[in-house]
Amino acid sequence: MKNSITISAEFYFKGEKLSPSMVVDLDEHIKHQKTIDSFLPLLAQSNNMDLYSYEYEMLQAEELVYSDAQGLAKAFLNNGYFDSEGFEQAWHEQHITEAVSKIAKEHLDVDDLALQPELEMALIEAFRLGQQS
Repeated sequence: MKNSITISAEFYFKGEKLSPSMVVDLDEHIKHQKTIDSFLPLLAQSNNMDLYSYEYEMLQAEELVYSDAQGLAKAFLNNGYFDSEGFEQAWHEQHITEAVSKIAKEHLDVDDLALQPELEMALIEAFRLGQQS
């Protein structure tokens, strides 16, 4: 399932009310950025704001509002606050579990790895060991 979230802010600049908003595809963002960095520059750029402008400085002073989370991100959205670090960790864990489940299916004919927690743990440990080297 696709993981996404809407990010927005609201502020006044030169007497005009601005409400920049954007939908972030969290899967693509993590794949390309490798981590979830501050969303402020993304929000500004997607709403045609120069990162070296007073308008951007005003945006920086505002608290971002998160809404409409999809997929795994839903579990990390609470009253407009998004636990991006928790989501990122869970996202990586989910991808590791999916990878080892595929290996278990292909090589061990195990349809549901969750039913064999010892095997699942061993495959995850082997996966992590491979990542370290």
